[in-house]
Parts: sequence; structure tokens; C-alpha cells
Amino acid sequence: MSLFGSLNLPPKTAVNLLIGAGALVLFLLLGMVPKQQHLGELSDQIDQAKFEIEQQNTLWPLYEKMQEIAAAGGAQAPQVPAKELLNQEQVSHVTDTLAQIIVSTGLEAESVAPDPSSLGKGSKALSVTIRVKGEMDRFRQLLTELAALPSFVNVQTVRISQSPTKKEYTVTVWLAAG
Repeated sequence: MSLFGSLNLPPKTAVNLLIGAGALVLFLLLGMVPKQQHLGELSDQIDQAKFEIEQQNTLWPLYEKMQEIAAAGGAQAPQVPAKELLNQEQVSHVTDTLAQIIVSTGLEAESVAPDPSSLGKGSKALSVTIRVKGEMDRFRQLLTELAALPSFVNVQTVRISQSPTKKEYTVTVWLAAG
């Protein structure tokens, strides 16, 4: 009884059928599998190209802005004022002063909280935590204006988080006080 005994195929037909099935399997293994792997590699290349395009689209506005600055003769370094210590009256009005700066940059003020305990124990600097909402460009402008204050010492921390509507920024700055 042969392999195809129940089909009643002649032995030559059974051999030809086995050879054909073997050729089909070889075609699949040698032809289709490498093509499938090649398609996977092409898919990875497409994903990489999409990422690079997205990256270029993100950086394009910055490039255009830099081109405008270069065409206008280059960027000018901001004038840094002479350092001054905040006196007692200025310390008491620091919240109002910083709130005015926040409003002038177009950000939405959440809170301006000076830490009076930072002035204790002979410290010559006042810690102020500022929370605002708005666009990143306006936040950069706020940082620039804070750094231009005569009493500015440094930025201690910056935290950025996403609220449902806008980005939220929390920055802790130190101002020199005397």
C-alpha cells in the first residue's frame, strides 16, 4: 500500500505530486520568507523616515526664527543690570512686582509665593516660587525678564507639566535681599 493508496494514484503521479509540493514549499521558504523580512526592514525604514520628517517639522519654526535674526544682523546680548539687593520695602512688594512681570509676558499667573524663612539665619537671598500657565515661548520670555532683574541670583528649579488646556510651569528663583 502506497502513501496515496486510498486515492488510487499511479506511482508516477504520486511522485510528481510530491515533487510539486516540495517545489512549492521550497518556493515559499526561499522566495517568500526573505521578501517578508525585507518588507519588515522597509517598514522600519519608513518609520524612521516619518520620525525624521516629524523632527524636521518641529524644528522648522526655530530655524526660520534664527534665519530672521541672522538677516537682521544677528542677536544682541541683553544688557545685564548692575546687581542690587532688595531692601525691606521691595521684599514686601516682590509678589506684586513679579505678578506684573508675569502679566507683561502674557502668561496666566497661578501663584507667586515668597518663602520668608529663606531670609532667616543671615541669608542674603529670598526664595520665590512662581506657578504660571501658558505657552513655552512666553515662559522663556518670563525667565529672560526674571534674569534681567537687578536682584536676580539664580533659578533653583523648573518643573513643566501638561494640564488639560495649557502647560503649567513652576519655577523657584532666588533674589538677593539685604
